[in-house]
Order: sequence, then C-alpha cells, then structure tokens
Amino acid sequence: MPYIISRFGASWAAGVELPIRAMEQPVGLGVAASGMLDLPGGNSYDSLGSTQAKLRSQVITISGGWLAADAAATTTKIDALRALVGTRNYLWSSSDGGSTNRFRLARCLDVRAMARPGIARWATYEMDFELAAGPWNGTAHTLESTTLDASPHDVVTTNGGNTRVRNAIITVTAATTNITVLGVSLAGKFDWHWTGTLTVGNVLLIDCGTKRITNNSVDAYATFALQAGHADNDWLPLDAGSNTISVHLTGGADSTFKLTYNDGWA
Repeated sequence: MPYIISRFGASWAAGVELPIRAMEQPVGLGVAASGMLDLPGGNSYDSLGSTQAKLRSQVITISGGWLAADAAATTTKIDALRALVGTRNYLWSSSDGGSTNRFRLARCLDVRAMARPGIARWATYEMDFELAAGPWNGTAHTLESTTLDASPHDVVTTNGGNTRVRNAIITVTAATTNITVLGVSLAGKFDWHWTGTLTVGNVLLIDCGTKRITNNSVDAYATFALQAGHADNDWLPLDAGSNTISVHLTGGADSTFKLTYNDGWA
C-alpha cells in the first residue's frame, strides 16, 4: 500500500484526520530547483554541476470523502477542517495506519466541501496544502554519544530513505581537554573545519540545514571554514544509504559526537 496523506498536526497522534474515503491525492515529491543558465550562442551552463538539486516548495490538492455518524457530526467535521485554513503544521502520511509515518511541514491554504441534500452523513472535500521545500521526513536517527576515541574517528550512519538529507544536526560535547579544532569530512563530498575553544563540558551545536553554529549557546559561525576538499553546496549531505563521516579533533580526547536527522523520502 502506498503512503497516504491522512493527518495534519504537530504529531501523528494529535493530528486532525483528513477525509480519505474515495481519496485522490498526488504521490510525487514535487519539482527540483533548476541550476541551468542560458548562455549566448544557444549554449547553457548547469550551475549545480553534479550536486543533487534541492526540492522546491509545492502546492498539492488532496480530495476525499468523510462519512460521519449523523448530520451534526458532519457539521462538526466541516468546521474542524475549515479551522485549518491558514495554519502551518505537519502533513502526515502512512502506509499502515500510523505505525510507520512520514511528515512534511505545510500550510493549509483552502478547504472546499461539497454536501448533498438528503445525504446528511456524507460530504466530499478538496484541500490545498503548500508544502515547504525538501523531502518527506521518515524514521528519526539520533546517533547517541559516539565517543571520539581517536582522531580521525569514522562515524557511520545510514539514511534509510531514497533521497538526500541536508538538515542534519551535529552536537559535540568536549571532554578531557578543550577542543580547538573540529574537522568533518567525507571524501569527494564535504570537508570543513571549525576552530575556536570549546571548553570541557560545553556543547558545540552545528545545524547543517540552517548553517548556524553555537558554542555554549553563543554564535560561533565566524570561525567556520570550508576546506579545499569541499565539493557541495551543503555542509553535510547524507545521500540514501550508508555514509561514513570522518571526524578530526585537536584536543578533546574522548569527546562525544551526536548526529540527528530523519530519513529523506521522495
């Protein structure tokens, strides 16, 4: 069974159930951003090179029916769905009724309902959602407290989806001695260094999606630098399948490294 968009809310359990009887909805991901530039003479240049293009935002329409217990329940359902218009939350899809879910940030733009006189329990709906750029989020991965007992230390993680993840979050906690250099690389993809002083017990937080870095909650972006081996627009692109990340440290023996992200699904 394919994944069906069936709820809208902060979580699957708390989400408003959407009408999916006699349902029709898109199963594609949306359009990728183009890097193609037209040049004089009829030539073109692909500014993205071999990098996988980012996925644009998109507007989708889902339609379906809702069978209520009685006429009053039909009115209650229509009112609940109309109340979603303009709100921003997560769209949830599932293939098995809620055990395995995927989600994507979206805004409800419109709800259109069609009721038929004499059939008080049944109404059909069309709902428009504007989806944020990026893939659907699948299973969450939190690589807890990997000890950096050598430099370099390989951290192996698997993106179990089918498309690139760009918004992983790195958390490094200094131990033993202060960290003065953190290097993160994957041959042929990314290579960057952060320099500074991460004091024992403090946390360096690197959000690779928003490209924000804090040292003990204080902005620390200024000492971040891409290296010659960096070959991507993203800081930490995790393609589908296994990814081996090499972590280098100056100081901070036995510090901990945590990587947080969700599988990416097209």
